[in-house]
Amino acid sequence: MDASEMPIDNGTTALGVGDAVGVPERHWYVAFVGPNAEKQSRDRLLRLGYEAYAATQEEVHHWKNGKHKKVEVVVITQLLFIHCTEPERKEIVNLPYIRSFLVNKAAKPNQFGIRPVTTIPDQQMKMLQFMLYKADSPVQFVSAPVKVGDSIRIVRGDMKGLEGEVVEFKGSEERYLGIRLSLLGCALLHISLTDVEKIA
Repeated sequence: MDASEMPIDNGTTALGVGDAVGVPERHWYVAFVGPNAEKQSRDRLLRLGYEAYAATQEEVHHWKNGKHKKVEVVVITQLLFIHCTEPERKEIVNLPYIRSFLVNKAAKPNQFGIRPVTTIPDQQMKMLQFMLYKADSPVQFVSAPVKVGDSIRIVRGDMKGLEGEVVEFKGSEERYLGIRLSLLGCALLHISLTDVEKIA
């Protein structure tokens, strides 16, 4: 799914979202930002005191002169994850560099025709951050349907303890560990099945 095809929210929300017994809860929301603006938008939100996360991964780029440099590469483009309360989200959506928020298009609209804003479960965010931080090979992100297999856990190496689903594309012999992010899609990492165990 291209970012331009995703349903958006410009500040409204379905009734009942965000509060528990009158106390606003923090959730991971998905915000749209401009092209190549993920890291800059994240940094601006951090300076304002918000918790924001751009899905990036460090890669080592080698130059022809023999030099090499670590570069922060964006894995999920034009999207920013923001951990905040619903009242804070309504303030953030008015910032000039935040275009809108992702809504759950599959959910039934309320009486005013408004669908709830999409949130990403904390555990999925933790797994994504862990994968991007620990992986020593490039992580892909796909929104196309994938074949879901067994739930597995990595048992060796720097990513030991990471849990996810085994997924593979049709016609491919390569297997990937996928961290599914609700309605967004799946972050994929090529993994040897000799380094994993099946979760009962």
